[in-house]
Amino acid sequence: MIQRNGATIERAVLMLSGRKVTIWTGGVGPALLLLHSAWGDAEMSWQPVWNELARSFTVIAPDLPGFGASDPLVAPSLAANARLLRELLDSRNVDRAIVAGNSFGAAVAIEFATSFPDRTQNLVLVNGGFLPALPGFMRKLLRLRYAEKKIRSLMRKMTYSDKAFAKAFPDPEKLPPGIFERIRRNEESQARTVFNTFMNQTAPQRTPAVPVAFIWGTGDRLTSMKQAGLVRTWPSAPKLVPLNGAGHMPQLEQPKEFVEALKIGSGSRA
Repeated sequence: MIQRNGATIERAVLMLSGRKVTIWTGGVGPALLLLHSAWGDAEMSWQPVWNELARSFTVIAPDLPGFGASDPLVAPSLAANARLLRELLDSRNVDRAIVAGNSFGAAVAIEFATSFPDRTQNLVLVNGGFLPALPGFMRKLLRLRYAEKKIRSLMRKMTYSDKAFAKAFPDPEKLPPGIFERIRRNEESQARTVFNTFMNQTAPQRTPAVPVAFIWGTGDRLTSMKQAGLVRTWPSAPKLVPLNGAGHMPQLEQPKEFVEALKIGSGSRA
């Protein structure tokens, strides 16, 4: 249990579809499903903001399968993650939730909102977007064991290297102490989960027909909105809430500003 300033967030372990899923939850108000990045778990991604968010929302922050203390999926995919999250909401008696995802979590959030629009009140994407489908020629290439090993190594280097961190965070001094060490602690398993999810993405993600907002750290040079596939036509005009000077995980770099941005993006504050 974590308690600060009167807000309480509690850790719970659930069994969903025969798999252990760890969640952090607490607060009052509309349900807010927080989906973390590929760097770490729910606690690492959301602890700096979830107590303040719990003043306005019922926070539900799971460790996604294969991250933190949650069991991995046998065949990781965005669709499988979305189905597990629906089961999670059912277990908490939540009919609809605001779904917010950061980085890799944004792709999972998009999949959830597309698959279950009736369960999605609003969609908030934080420095992340669509996971591209693996081209057919790449899939054939990756059947070769040597090629798969090389590409896995390349993707891991692109995501977990010092160069990647330098692009992601314009001012590392704003991050919690020891953040890079925590990311690297489970780098191998995290990279494997993300890569396997990418391998199983056989079709492009569709654009959800739900209200959407983008919260974007403008200093992020690792992922631009164009790279995230967000420069496209949406059924409803999306909100854009920029956080100037923040990078790839603005909730860690500018927590106060992020909380206000999420309230705006979720429609909780005009």
